[in-house]
Amino acid sequence: MNWKTPVLSDLETLQNCALNNDFFENNYSAVNSILYEKKFDSKIYVQDGWLFEKFYVDRVPCFSFPHNINGKTEGAENAVSLLKNEVCKTGEKLYFVNITKNEKDILLQMYPSSKITFTPESGDYIYRTEKLALLSGNKLSRKRNHIHQFEKKYPDYSFELLTEENLSCVSQIENEWFKETSAALTDEAVSDFKTEKEIIQSAVDNFKTFSEKCGMKGALLFISGTPVAFCISSLLSRNVTDVHFEKCLSSFSKDGGYAVINNRFSKTVQTEFINREEDLGIEGLRKAKLSYYPEQIIEKYSVEIN
Repeated sequence: MNWKTPVLSDLETLQNCALNNDFFENNYSAVNSILYEKKFDSKIYVQDGWLFEKFYVDRVPCFSFPHNINGKTEGAENAVSLLKNEVCKTGEKLYFVNITKNEKDILLQMYPSSKITFTPESGDYIYRTEKLALLSGNKLSRKRNHIHQFEKKYPDYSFELLTEENLSCVSQIENEWFKETSAALTDEAVSDFKTEKEIIQSAVDNFKTFSEKCGMKGALLFISGTPVAFCISSLLSRNVTDVHFEKCLSSFSKDGGYAVINNRFSKTVQTEFINREEDLGIEGLRKAKLSYYPEQIIEKYSVEIN
């Protein structure tokens, strides 16, 4: 297999695969495949209409489940076998990561002795867009109250969708957020956030292309004209918007900044569902995502083929 680094010119192929397969899972996002190449040394390969993805976690080669670019499901077993045969030639293990339950079942049927590991930290939080936009019902009353408190404390706040003219505000917020957050972290954690900072800057630098090819959009929150929060999303599939990044400066996050930009941006989303991605096993992030009562949490697994 002639693996290649995914670049912007591959966006159309990656996005067509996502749209035609009606993906709900953020790890199959075309935008993520491009942006996170920097972090995971990602590679792609296309053969006979099947898309294969390879990446590295702690220097261990990992693979995504192969998908047909046109959305066909028949032939998946053949694609997996092709990948297995190629990997065996290199002496590497065939190690699938971020596998859905259905994909896991296919692999188990093919290779019953495979090692299965449930990875809850990788599960995607899926919400109905209408629910996040309206925040109706008793369960979400605390969110509504938090927003009201924010609006009362900052009556001059404003909300804007991302445009070519205000894109630089994203970098401004990210730089300030990085300074705030990195001060109390370990060197390893700081390195991870530095990589994320570079990834966000790549999204900003290529916003026009991502917007045209993958429906990238986002929003900004201002207090007295100063940018304090942002979010960036793209169209994961026809029914799902994937929120890739959401940041708010600490002095405003405790007052409800995240709740405000989440709610206001959700009102602009046209898809039925929003994927707010995984919690990474971080307890505070898990609680925050659960507090919005997701429609479902997509289970993910790793599968090692023996």
